[in-house]
Amino acid sequence: MSDARDPRDPAATFAAAGVERQLDNCTYCPKMCRHACPVAGASGHEPWTPQAKMGQLAQLRRGRAAWTPAQADPLWACTGCRQCTTYCEHDNEPGLVLFTGRAQAVARGAGHPELRGYGERFRRRDVRLAAELREQFPDAGPAPLGGIGFWPGCDSVDKGKGDVAAARAVLAAVDEDVTLIAASQVCAGYPLLAAGQPELFAAHARRVGEAVRDLDRVVINCSACLYTMRVQYPAAGVVVPEVVSLVEFLADRVDRLPRPKSRRAVYYHDPCYHARYAGVLEAPRTVLRRLAEVRELSWSGTDTECCGGGGLLPKTNPTTADAMARRRLGEVQAGGGGLVVTSCGTCSFMLRSNAPSGVEAMDLPRAIATLAEIDVEEVSTVASTGDEDDD
Repeated sequence: MSDARDPRDPAATFAAAGVERQLDNCTYCPKMCRHACPVAGASGHEPWTPQAKMGQLAQLRRGRAAWTPAQADPLWACTGCRQCTTYCEHDNEPGLVLFTGRAQAVARGAGHPELRGYGERFRRRDVRLAAELREQFPDAGPAPLGGIGFWPGCDSVDKGKGDVAAARAVLAAVDEDVTLIAASQVCAGYPLLAAGQPELFAAHARRVGEAVRDLDRVVINCSACLYTMRVQYPAAGVVVPEVVSLVEFLADRVDRLPRPKSRRAVYYHDPCYHARYAGVLEAPRTVLRRLAEVRELSWSGTDTECCGGGGLLPKTNPTTADAMARRRLGEVQAGGGGLVVTSCGTCSFMLRSNAPSGVEAMDLPRAIATLAEIDVEEVSTVASTGDEDDD
């Protein structure tokens, strides 16, 4: 496999020759991956199939279509979930390539209207969430020299504060000395890449890298930012310590988790950026099997179906993003309902906020605490300082 097809080498994937080859492959393909695009499937919109989106980017890059917000609109109808790549005979990476197209659109004044001024909006949200994290968890601190730091992820801080408290309780239950990192940044910066702002991303990555440089290891509970810190940071020249997902960290210590008195059945939803970018597949199942009977969804593992939370789709196409989450949970509802567990703060929010009657969705730390009956300290609710929609 050539470097241009390897998601672990974004510099090669984004190189001009690699992009052109992938655009040609997709443009002349008879839509072999159409069934695998959750955005096209949930919306029923043909211009949002991978072949059509890549074809439109080819037209824009070659001057056959004008760089306008309307012409560039299909570039934003993607979560970067990489499911299309799973079915591509050429191992093309439409999600990564479309992100390069977004950067070109923004540079030419053809960015998405819903993301106008996004760089400043992102900055304000990061400042707000950092302040809220410090207020809710006063014992959180800067990254210690040579220690382990927990990076909960911006959506967990913003929309799942109880999940942050649950993660800390679970980490304490496995007897690990892990510091909740209270830095000036809360997000690792993936949304800036998705927004077509590579320069702002690189600057933000450098600040995050500086904040965690003294750690031996960073434990993170956001699947997209796991990929971002592991792969996109080095591509931007930012050196960080070892980065592992929270569920990988817990899987290595699963024997320390208390066994529940009774076991219930749970479904596990694989986040796209865990399953198809980072290869985090067995770890969550190892943890959950300690506590529950694990049921698989019909689309799972490397074939997992996206919850709709990636690629800033909740901003650019919120109706489609919500429809994807509801479709993902429809199978559970049809089977009589139940608990769906995921290992990403963003996925947890999307599934929880779109859960139909009879279906409950939880982030992994909260599910572990619930199933294992681990006490979780209540956290106070902090009044927002505004900018609630800046994510």
